[in-house]
Amino acid sequence: MKRKSEKILAIFIIFAIVIFSNITNASTVYNRDLSYYPSYLLLGNWVNTSFLVITGIPIPNATLNGFENSNASIKNIYYGSFGILPYEIQFNIFPAYYSALNLNNTITIEGKNGQIEILSPQGMNSILMLIFPNKKIISSIYIPSNYSINIYSNEAIVNNNPSIYIFFNGTYKLINSNSQKILQVSYSNNGYLEFSINDSKFYSPSYLISYNLNQVNNWLYKSSKVKNTQISNKLVSDYYLSLLLIKDDQNPVTGEFAASPSPIYLYNWLRDSSFAAIALQESGHINSAYKFWIWESNSTQIKDGLWYTRYNFYNGQPDTNFGIPEFDSIGLFEIGVYEYFQITHNYSFLTSILPSLNKTLTYEINEINRNEFHLLPEDLSVWESNLAYNFWTQSIDDIGLYDSSLIYQYLGINNSLIKVAASELNESIMKYFWNGKYFYPSLTPSVIYENNTKIVTLMPSYSNFDSSTILPIDLGFIDPSSQIAYSDVNQEIAHLTVLGGLSRFTNDNYHYSQYLYDSSSLNPPWDITTLFLSYYYELIGNISGSISLLNWVYTHSQNGLLPEAVDPNYGNPLPTTSPLTWSAAMYVITINNLPSNNSNKIDTVITWIILIALLIIISYAMEKRSVLKK
Repeated sequence: MKRKSEKILAIFIIFAIVIFSNITNASTVYNRDLSYYPSYLLLGNWVNTSFLVITGIPIPNATLNGFENSNASIKNIYYGSFGILPYEIQFNIFPAYYSALNLNNTITIEGKNGQIEILSPQGMNSILMLIFPNKKIISSIYIPSNYSINIYSNEAIVNNNPSIYIFFNGTYKLINSNSQKILQVSYSNNGYLEFSINDSKFYSPSYLISYNLNQVNNWLYKSSKVKNTQISNKLVSDYYLSLLLIKDDQNPVTGEFAASPSPIYLYNWLRDSSFAAIALQESGHINSAYKFWIWESNSTQIKDGLWYTRYNFYNGQPDTNFGIPEFDSIGLFEIGVYEYFQITHNYSFLTSILPSLNKTLTYEINEINRNEFHLLPEDLSVWESNLAYNFWTQSIDDIGLYDSSLIYQYLGINNSLIKVAASELNESIMKYFWNGKYFYPSLTPSVIYENNTKIVTLMPSYSNFDSSTILPIDLGFIDPSSQIAYSDVNQEIAHLTVLGGLSRFTNDNYHYSQYLYDSSSLNPPWDITTLFLSYYYELIGNISGSISLLNWVYTHSQNGLLPEAVDPNYGNPLPTTSPLTWSAAMYVITINNLPSNNSNKIDTVITWIILIALLIIISYAMEKRSVLKK
């Protein structure tokens, strides 16, 4: 009996070791080549619709990560005030082995049974799916069982509010069950499926393809042109692709941005959204940025002047239980709206956001004055992992205070209290965070006794090195060319460089064993932190160094879409949180701030010719393959 129990115990231990190995060593459990293609993307018409595209590219350790690997599908079909409509469209091509967002703002998915192209022309309530089967492709449209449906030879009408019109040229079958109805349309030859909301008119696929191309071309043409011609055409193309991703990740009604199409990040983090808005306004897309700043200025707060960390992407309601407190959104709001004004000189905009700005300033000034260190309160800050006085939050808010004082100056409002608070905060940051070589990333109060006297002081709370100290320097907290800046940045480079990129901080286990399990070891380099450094290189005149890091993030991308992080050993994008909107935004910001090298304008013309030619080729290929002009 004893031997039997020992045998069972041994088997249990071996089983546990195998399971643990699979959890902590992601390199053994998935095909890394697939991680170069996105598993999730958002698309929409940029006016009132948005939807989530699941490409069918498998996610590693899906169950552990809270994912479910499945067929390519369209979910979360959002339609303005109606919210998310109760429909889902699936295609039997799992597993997919290729996916991409293209420069004509279409999504391509390739799998075992063939290829699908998805587009949603700007301003139109239609989702067009072009289907190119190798074997039979079956599309399944899931409809609530209590909705009535009328089906004709090549059209189905779902009678509800809003009405849904489905146009197709495949062979259909309607399946009824107690919980839902499934309209299946099968394709043995090239075909189309058009899902139209509240619009009974059928638009030919060739028309929708052409209209979509024109609208995307027009939008991209309004973008700021890349000034520096030392960068390659692939980096320029990725600039425009990143802009499309940011725009697709924006709620077309509220103006919020999703941190990522990945379901675990499908929320509006104010920090990430602020950088998305800044990237768009620096690129000439003023209206898109305006929509976000106005939304934020009117959004629900914890208390006057203090926002929640993240909000529901679809309805703008706060997530009242997540990541509280985080105070960097205050400074980023102030930085963002000041830059918006600098670009537009729109005084009515300042008037619109002034009530919210007044609240943030009152909160900051009161907190700085009452704090014994003249700092803002402790928060979880940028990495959401350490409740402390964080350099990132303190310095970002200090920059925001300075920018706010200039807003008041433009409006003719007395700004003396703001300037005093900004000065006090700046002095405190330099006093407590600077150690002579680098900035401590975070500090916590510590009690010591000297001569029987209790003294509260601040001590470093965790790892001495953290790449989040770089971006505040880029944004002007101190002179980037100063010896202090040079010393801090070089300390971060020396201790955090991994595989050519920059990790967040030492012993970072977030993607390895803390939550996501898709990294092969600790300390994956992140795109945003690597771009913090690229941006810094620009500011000190190291253009070749900046461009080298831009090439690095492109090389480790998902078909040009930038992930959150990269595997520290294998270099593949970590797929669970990719693509990341903030990564795209930092890329756009960095590209836009590259100085002009005064080259001939012909180079810019050539770049645009190449871009337009690519768009036309993609569109022509789609239209030719579809054989759908009838």
